Amino acid sequence: MPTSNDPAQAPERIDRFRGEHAFLSNFHRAPFTWRGKTWDSSEAAYQASKTRDEGERECIRAAPSPAAAKRLGRRVELRADWERVKDDVMRAILDAKFAVPELRDALLATGDAELVEGNTWGDVYWGVCGGRGRNQLGRTLMRIRDDIRRRAGAAMDAQHAAWLRERCDLERSGRCDRDVCHRRCGWRRDAGGHPSCIALEILRRLERGDADRTDAIDR
Repeated sequence: MPTSNDPAQAPERIDRFRGEHAFLSNFHRAPFTWRGKTWDSSEAAYQASKTRDEGERECIRAAPSPAAAKRLGRRVELRADWERVKDDVMRAILDAKFAVPELRDALLATGDAELVEGNTWGDVYWGVCGGRGRNQLGRTLMRIRDDIRRRAGAAMDAQHAAWLRERCDLERSGRCDRDVCHRRCGWRRDAGGHPSCIALEILRRLERGDADRTDAIDR
């Protein structure tokens, strides 16, 4: 795991999923739940998804290591649509993996670093080898990181709006204590010189979608 949870301290590029960044690798062993079952690694979940045979899937899920799961995955008969769905399968698995709070926080701690699965075993689809490769694993991880941030921002907006709405309902009903509101929400004169509640102004902007969540309200 990263030695620091401060995204500002993250490197510009992470090109090896080892050491403190080993958690980014599919071979990292960290239990998570996907489709109602517990998986020891994202590698095991991915390899098991290659087949529609439930017995083979369970065999791969019970593999003693991610490497063993990969070996078993090479022996199964691939489902007919595998090449078409494998990217979506990987995304779904990694969404489940990084829903685990510790792993989610570690991913966010990579900041805006470019994530590249550099390797020496010739995988130029999921990673990069010898300067060549599509880096689909790294790209997927960066998309997940962006989506986690976006959801967190939306949750903050919703929480902010709920608090503002509670305060502003008091103002609209005439039950707002202006002495208290002045300290907690803020008042200023509008263009006509009349007292105007800053919280109410920000709420209206939030509801229109043009307010920034950094608008300060001293709670």
